[in-house]
Amino acid sequence: MERIIQILCILGTLSMCIALECYVCENQDNNHDKCVKTVVQCREGEDTCRSVVKWGVPPYWAPHNERIYKISKFCDRRSECNAKEIAGSYKCKRDWYNDWECTECCAGDLCNFYVTMGANSMTSNLVTLAMSTILSAVFLWRQT
Repeated sequence: MERIIQILCILGTLSMCIALECYVCENQDNNHDKCVKTVVQCREGEDTCRSVVKWGVPPYWAPHNERIYKISKFCDRRSECNAKEIAGSYKCKRDWYNDWECTECCAGDLCNFYVTMGANSMTSNLVTLAMSTILSAVFLWRQT
């Protein structure tokens, strides 16, 4: 019995020694290539993967003032990531005509592969849109 407890203690501490891995990239135009192929082992104390998506006017001249996406991914501390996520929530509007920036935190190896930026909150918007479309179609169909 004592041997089993020792083995469990060793296995328990082993999981703490294995560092988190996150995808990393900085100011990339898309979520391909570097953003999904470059992996880093996080440093001690970094227990969260953070993704940042920016939408805005590029720092160089662009025709018609076209806006572009910039994606960054890296390791972070949970407390710092959550603070950035909360502090930046007012800037995360996703309007096509305004500059915006969204931060997303996740825990788990390579959890920041996809840049979802709160897909759960978008689900309710899509359901509302679908229901409105269906109701409009039914209403128009009954009119004819």
